[in-house]
Amino acid sequence: MSLEQRVQELSRSTRMLALVGASLKLRSISTADPAVREQIDLGARIVLHEAPAIIDDQQVPQLLTMIEMAFAEASELLRHSERGSGWQVADVALLEAQGRASQNVFTRILSLAATRPMLREALNKIFLDVGTGVAGIALEAARTCPNLEIDGIDIWEPALALARKNVSESPYADRVHINKIDISALAVEDRYSLVWLPTMFLKRSVLEQALDRIVSASRANAYLIAALYTQARDPLAAVLSSLRTIRSGGEVTDPSELREMLKSRGYTDLEVSVTPIATFVLGRRPTDAT
Repeated sequence: MSLEQRVQELSRSTRMLALVGASLKLRSISTADPAVREQIDLGARIVLHEAPAIIDDQQVPQLLTMIEMAFAEASELLRHSERGSGWQVADVALLEAQGRASQNVFTRILSLAATRPMLREALNKIFLDVGTGVAGIALEAARTCPNLEIDGIDIWEPALALARKNVSESPYADRVHINKIDISALAVEDRYSLVWLPTMFLKRSVLEQALDRIVSASRANAYLIAALYTQARDPLAAVLSSLRTIRSGGEVTDPSELREMLKSRGYTDLEVSVTPIATFVLGRRPTDAT
């Protein structure tokens, strides 16, 4: 196969995924042109071998988020391939797509809490969402945990502007607080019962400072859940994961290194939870931590 043929094949795959996404979106749009809808749905059935007929409506939001995230991230990479290390994304579509995708983070935290009573108890107090972005995790936390107060912090103004808008338009504005705060300048107080820390956006030196601040800002028995992108065995998936980390501004890619960082600060009950996309390293701040 020639290079041109391979590119044509990949271009066809891109359009096939777009057909699937368009067909899913049209499920909730009644005003679409019938002739256009017919061709889109036909194309989606061909791509998925008739699978659309058995897709449950409850699956649609998650599937659409996956597709939109793929297109938004790929488009940003192509248009801004010169962008170096560090989070400098201002594209609204990508920021919002990441926000929707990040809601799965809190779904996973809830799943972990189901079998960990002390983590479950932490969901009734105060949650710190570091790198809140457009407040996707913060709003999902508020929606699913009615007794939880949420502080969302970030330093990227384009994301913060969207976060403030999203929170103000939600039913949870009284419990979700968005602030422009650098994690390395977090106030020292025994405030938080649960902290989410996406390490893929932090240089190693900043991560070290962040962990020290989080220890000081957390109450006894507080949980810290630190995340990094999972390093896949598949060569292409591994490259994409490393590229995502570097372009996000992160450096730490080894869960064992992150685990040792938590251990050295007195965290106990340390665990590593792995999924294909993200690995969580979680631990509990002991009652005698200082």
